Amino acid sequence: MGAVLLAGCGAGEERAGECPEQCDETASEGVIGESVQAEAPAEEGSVTALAYCDDVTTWTAGWTDFENQVLTLVNQKRAAGATCGGVAKPPVPALTLDTRLRCASRKHSKDMAVNNFFSHTGSNGSTPFQRMTSAGYVWRAAAENIGAGYNTPAAAVTGWMNSTGHCNNIMSASYKHLGVGYYYRASGSTYAHYWTQDFGAQ
Repeated sequence: MGAVLLAGCGAGEERAGECPEQCDETASEGVIGESVQAEAPAEEGSVTALAYCDDVTTWTAGWTDFENQVLTLVNQKRAAGATCGGVAKPPVPALTLDTRLRCASRKHSKDMAVNNFFSHTGSNGSTPFQRMTSAGYVWRAAAENIGAGYNTPAAAVTGWMNSTGHCNNIMSASYKHLGVGYYYRASGSTYAHYWTQDFGAQ
């Protein structure tokens, strides 16, 4: 497998550091960004959410299958309990697919692949939480994990579970919903495979 990257962040004033300035290198996982979580008051969803999601509503069947596999794998981890950075996490309820969060996730994975970058900040300067709101998701708690270079859902989830912050997002009982976005672009992108997980609670 080629180079892989991971980064995670949560809603609030503090955000994950962007590579390379604030990232730690590990031999097996590539570069991993810091992950944080916070809660915020619910915001009004955008009335233009349907238009915002137009370009990601129709999706390649194989990509949708990959996204669904990530949701299944995440819920298996949540049901079993896990250890995140040496801290035992108890089993927590399953996350349910939210199509608005899936829209936000797909938009960001596509943006990273098409514009060849890896960051929680979109090419237009958007934050994860602005994208969720634009997709019509009214959130009170939210977080995002991103990854690049992983060519299977299992590899992506394993990468996230091996990183404390990303694992904490996956195992948090604070989140009830998940959207996953996968985009593949072999030509003109550094990592070819781009993944986004958007977590939320209302």
